[in-house]
Amino acid sequence: MGDARLGWAAGFLDGEGCIHIAKQIYSSRRSCTYRLGVHVTQNDRSALEHFRRVVGIDAPIYLVKRAANHRRQCYTLNFSGEKALHLLNKLLPFLQRKYLEAKAAIGFWAESRVGGRRGKRVEAELTAIREFYFELLKKLK
Repeated sequence: MGDARLGWAAGFLDGEGCIHIAKQIYSSRRSCTYRLGVHVTQNDRSALEHFRRVVGIDAPIYLVKRAANHRRQCYTLNFSGEKALHLLNKLLPFLQRKYLEAKAAIGFWAESRVGGRRGKRVEAELTAIREFYFELLKKLK
């Protein structure tokens, strides 16, 4: 039963999700910051709540600002940082469409050491690796 539920969640992510690396540039810093994220957007909040229960990883659900052409309210379930990494590792064997994006995101986390370096200067080599994965993930879209 567990594999079937994770397979459903992977299919849901394949169809409704976005795997991305956010890049932020601050004028007060010498280097950019990079953050791994996975967002799943849907107009049925209960489907996102079910997704969250199935994967067993808590993450916030936010309202999406409605555009004039939206008939229904949309919601987004946002996994960030380590939670995004755990989600991708859990669903990777079941992903189809987003398999390569997930592999790139996992590689980004492993090779660029983004976790746990808060407030410390980042070496040029790590910045280059982070930028490589940022660009790679954009190309895989």
